[in-house]
Amino acid sequence: MSIASTRALILVLALSLVAHFSQAQDGAGKWTLGAALGAGVSYRSLVNTDNSQLATTIITQRNELETPILVSSASLQVGYRLSDRFTLEGGIGYVQFGWTSSFDLTDLTFGDQIDPRRGFVYNTGDALPATWTLNDSFHYLEIPLGLAMELGNGRWRSSSTLGIAPAFLLSARGTTVSNYPDGRQETEKYDLPQDFATFNLIPYFSTGLALHPGANWHWHFRPKVRYGALLITDTPVSGRLYSVSVDVGVHYTL
Repeated sequence: MSIASTRALILVLALSLVAHFSQAQDGAGKWTLGAALGAGVSYRSLVNTDNSQLATTIITQRNELETPILVSSASLQVGYRLSDRFTLEGGIGYVQFGWTSSFDLTDLTFGDQIDPRRGFVYNTGDALPATWTLNDSFHYLEIPLGLAMELGNGRWRSSSTLGIAPAFLLSARGTTVSNYPDGRQETEKYDLPQDFATFNLIPYFSTGLALHPGANWHWHFRPKVRYGALLITDTPVSGRLYSVSVDVGVHYTL
């Protein structure tokens, strides 16, 4: 299944659940169904795995060039209420990580440009791009397993989750955006050439607010932190991915 179809499927199911929940009748039970969408930023922490000076130099250079990237997520959840405060949750979701970097080429005068990170040569003819933006994106299918906690008794309550998500890499994609002085923009998309690990473990924590407008269903608004526990490559310079997002979700009590 492609990234686009995976995201579309989860989004359609999530929106269908939201529409269904909005028409729910009052009641109380042990099981809950939920859907959530998230948006935020992602980055990476680089690791020198062989303690070499060359790897240290590369890490310093990359830290000067690379910055966080905008990312998104979507998930479906099922929960079992242990008490009025605690719920065990599991589910399936899509989550994105990555980073970006930009280069100002206005001072360069030669015709063929070399990607400073990967050595690619771009034949630009007589026209030089003014800037390059290079995006690295990692798309995962995750299976979050965690504990949710709510405190309070009114319509607005404190809501937090803590858990870990086994995650499977769907694809690692790169995008190069070239912006020219005349306003023209060219975009090139490609698979990243490195051999990335196909499995990761992603601990997560979120805390925010829950809105209970009725007995059956409630909304949550929670900032969420994810951190990949495993290295993404078996190379002298590797990294761990992380993200900070705001999740908006809805839950229905069966």
